[in-house]
Amino acid sequence: MIGRTLSHYDILENLGAGGMGVVYRARDTRLGRDVAIKVLPTDRPLRETARARFQREAMAASSLNHPNIITIYEIGNEDSTDFIVMELVRGTTLASLVHKRELLIEEAIRYGMQIADALTKAHAAGIIHRDLKPGNIMITEDALVKVLDFGLAKFDLSGMTSDTHETAQVSLTQPGTVTGTVAYMSPEQARGERVDARSDIFSFGVVLYEMLCGQIPFAGPNSMAVLHNLHFTQPRDITELRPKVPRQLVFLLSRTLEKKPDKRIQTMSEVLAELRKIAGGGAEGPLTWHPSAATIEMVRLPSDSFLSRFSLAQKWMAVGLALVLIAATFGGWRYWNKPKSPSAVATTAAILPGDTAYSLFQRARQELDHGDRPGNVAAAIQQLERAIQLNPQSAASYAALSEAYYQKNRANPDPQWMKLASENATHAVALDDFLSAGHISLGAVEMESGNNADAEKQFKRAAELDPKSSTSRRWLGQFYQKAGKSDQAMAEFKQANQLNPNDPIAYSDEGVVAYQAGNFKDAAAYLEKARSLDPNSISVLRNLGAVYHDMGRDDDAVAALQHAIEIQPNEDVYNNLATILFYQGKYDESVPAFEKTVALNANSYDIWGNLGDAYRWSTSKKDKAPAAYQTAIRLVRQEIAKHPDQIELQSDLAMYLAKIANKNAALETLKPVEEAHSKEPGVLYTTALTYELCGERDKALQSLRAAVQSGQGLNDIKNEPELVSLRSDPRYQLEVVSAAPTR
Repeated sequence: MIGRTLSHYDILENLGAGGMGVVYRARDTRLGRDVAIKVLPTDRPLRETARARFQREAMAASSLNHPNIITIYEIGNEDSTDFIVMELVRGTTLASLVHKRELLIEEAIRYGMQIADALTKAHAAGIIHRDLKPGNIMITEDALVKVLDFGLAKFDLSGMTSDTHETAQVSLTQPGTVTGTVAYMSPEQARGERVDARSDIFSFGVVLYEMLCGQIPFAGPNSMAVLHNLHFTQPRDITELRPKVPRQLVFLLSRTLEKKPDKRIQTMSEVLAELRKIAGGGAEGPLTWHPSAATIEMVRLPSDSFLSRFSLAQKWMAVGLALVLIAATFGGWRYWNKPKSPSAVATTAAILPGDTAYSLFQRARQELDHGDRPGNVAAAIQQLERAIQLNPQSAASYAALSEAYYQKNRANPDPQWMKLASENATHAVALDDFLSAGHISLGAVEMESGNNADAEKQFKRAAELDPKSSTSRRWLGQFYQKAGKSDQAMAEFKQANQLNPNDPIAYSDEGVVAYQAGNFKDAAAYLEKARSLDPNSISVLRNLGAVYHDMGRDDDAVAALQHAIEIQPNEDVYNNLATILFYQGKYDESVPAFEKTVALNANSYDIWGNLGDAYRWSTSKKDKAPAAYQTAIRLVRQEIAKHPDQIELQSDLAMYLAKIANKNAALETLKPVEEAHSKEPGVLYTTALTYELCGERDKALQSLRAAVQSGQGLNDIKNEPELVSLRSDPRYQLEVVSAAPTR
């Protein structure tokens, strides 16, 4: 086959063979990209069932649009050769990885979440994999999971219908026929019985067990012994093989490996939710994520005061947007109803018997109102996909689904999430050009993509369509804020408040604008108003913690953050708590808090830089600082490659280079920052730190004075350990402290 051309694909290299065919690397001559082509064997006669199974693999995978499932481009036949064209995945199989080395527990959980996410998507579409095993799971060079080989997949339509429809299953095998790989089969599959999604859950449990301890739970010298153990023995307690496996994970594993399907955990979405809880700190003992080549681009944290260390709000990736309050996201795409307590969210199953398209849409909106809480976005996606199945003409459901994928991208950035957000937003507008929410969703996607003119146009169109909605005004305000037009942004936020005085998000937006301007008293007032309207808003509590800290009210800051932790711990809350400890000079105490932050989000360069700072000033972990900074440098360079116009990224990179004593590179990196003449206090402050670390005291003082004049607070300057020497310079009082405006 090598050297042959199939359709417009030049066959270049043999990548491997299996029972269902041979896989080659090929070149798509039309689109100029490398692809993988799976070709059915041509050296022997084929049964019609083999060809049908081959086609079924393409049908199953191509019907699933998900970043953790292999993407199918085309299925074809040429000169009696059947082939499937799919994305070329560069990486290694999970089987190979597990055999080469012991996975970190955190690594196994991370891969497990991605596999579970993929299977949740498949099961929601009525597809059961039936051959899940490490050999059918690829790990890309960026540590992204890709589930492959749906050749044994079965279409179980019962998972897609309401209880008023009859169950139907589509399969090329008859009851009594055993398909799959014995060591990873469920007992019912091994007996040749009809299977449902719970069979995949058992196989997933076997894979997770192997990831954690390097061996399968039902081993044996031959297939008969494996089958016997599968049916009649219990797996060895995994804590005997790996004592540090968290007890919650041990419990989840035992539930997936129940021999009777009705005793097993019932849905993959439940498995995914449990894994997320464990990864988010529910497990006993800290889960410390270690740096690896596995990275996903993460949202920027603020470049305002706190050296970008304190997470008042996150920056949007991709277009250099200005601060946007985390609460002010898609959750506000409608009029704000009565705030919901944590107990009022996600307490029922995602899909209930008798659900209609509209009831599913309504519950999905409730989930998205608190999208920062575990499982809510996943539940909303499941509800909205089902709503669209029931009513394919619902533009509102498509707009909300776009929002859900946008929120998913914000929590765990991936280009595929934004692709899905864009597709659903576009479809919403195509279905109903008069729906305000559709234009808001499309505007948000355009803004994320850097198409600012189109974004503004969409937001204005949304405001025209629904002039009494506060939501479009808030989005316009966020757009102007991104453009550096603070006055216009504040005007839009105030108009949003006039339209809906009970919308806490609009008050939060105003608080962020006031904070950026250095008006901490006003910022606190706006955020306190937001808290009075929604006492359990995690983002409001987190942001209040940041503002109180900058006002010197650390006790109030800690109280707000502790309340946020009681509701739902996340990396931003722990980051802010760690920052308070750091600026109080409690460097050793800040280390575990920053480690906790990294355990919850290992993909943000800011967080790695913060951890490096804690290590750098600790008494016993200084040797760990360089590795943390190197990880921060690698991650921020990835961001710069995508967004070279974001000056704050350059300034942060320069600072990290200076902290690993690469002074020449740091000063060279600062040149475009200086040429940009930025007025952002965070950029100026970071620049001052870099100059001080590089021994350029005059330039450090000059930049620090400009930062203070632009709104940088003195509180953190006075407590920054890197500036101890500078603060003893007489010019510090004369040039920097005296520059602080009187408020």
